[in-house]
Amino acid sequence: MPAHRSDRIRARSLRPQVASLEDRALLNAAMPHHGHAARPAAQVRVQAHPDHASKPAGPPIAVLGQAAAGGFRFTNFDLPMTGTNAGAGTNMNGIANNGTAVGFAIDNDGNFHNFAANPLRSNSAQALNINASTAAMAFAVNAKGVVVGTDGNGNAFTLSRGRVRTFIPNGGMSAIAFGINDRGAIVGQYTTANASPGFILAGRATTTINAPSGPNVVNAQGINGRGLVVGFYEGTDGQVHGFLASQNAARNNTLTGTAIADPTIPAVPGEPGATFVFSQVLGINDKGIAVGYYGDSTTSQHGFLYNTHTGQYTFLDDPSEAFSNGVEVTQITGITNSGEITGFYSDANGVFHGFVAKM
Repeated sequence: MPAHRSDRIRARSLRPQVASLEDRALLNAAMPHHGHAARPAAQVRVQAHPDHASKPAGPPIAVLGQAAAGGFRFTNFDLPMTGTNAGAGTNMNGIANNGTAVGFAIDNDGNFHNFAANPLRSNSAQALNINASTAAMAFAVNAKGVVVGTDGNGNAFTLSRGRVRTFIPNGGMSAIAFGINDRGAIVGQYTTANASPGFILAGRATTTINAPSGPNVVNAQGINGRGLVVGFYEGTDGQVHGFLASQNAARNNTLTGTAIADPTIPAVPGEPGATFVFSQVLGINDKGIAVGYYGDSTTSQHGFLYNTHTGQYTFLDDPSEAFSNGVEVTQITGITNSGEITGFYSDANGVFHGFVAKM
């Protein structure tokens, strides 16, 4: 998978397993969700666990090296407990404005081990105990250290000071939290009997985000300090596409997203004739710069930055990615107000590795 390796022989066979973000866990309203009866809006359960984040040092991360591309300097690394099989590895899923990133290691048995890390400041990671689950996934963190994600049992969660709080908004059947801003507003997706809309949870108020078009399947992925939400939705073509929504535009606790124009993708060496298939917008900062990735007809995935003011895309891959069975992957999953980004890429063995990068 590294981008731009035109000299590689690309005998395509199996795509590396992207056990990542749905690649980001796009929920489908038709999916059965056993054992999750309808609940009142944002019903919560709280459990206390040892506060791992208070420890001065944790298990070591493995820094793999640095590389430069597109004006960014990438620091590549693996979290503790990272597997070495194809489809295993490190997925970094979000980054706070203080530079702390969260994600999970996928071991060789497919279990998830969640951590927070800042490889530019420390070679240690902080283990995140999410009800001792190996199915839970941490997707985002804010500058106050509040982590959000899925507990692996159909519930969204927040983790703060060692306390896990699970919730499902609006009497839904299941939910995932994908983003949180420094004001504590949380975005994600919940399912009902016939839809999977997005949501914003701000204090006790929940706003539903509906799709611009197509079946109402919406993943709200990120929210900035100004209340601008980004994510993706399932279109009438059966593929996912980016959207924007403003928290301030909600009426009667409801919003409808605005479609983001799909990128006109560049030619990528080693992928002759590749065409656009889908895009996912995964994070946004207070300056209105969003990040995400697109998928093409080779099933490869490539990162981008998107300026919400101008509509301009800037394409960017980790320079250490490599083709594996004809597929290369870079996902940019989060961005800070200073422009530092995080995400992950795949190597020649189909193993994922995390990165942070700054200009």
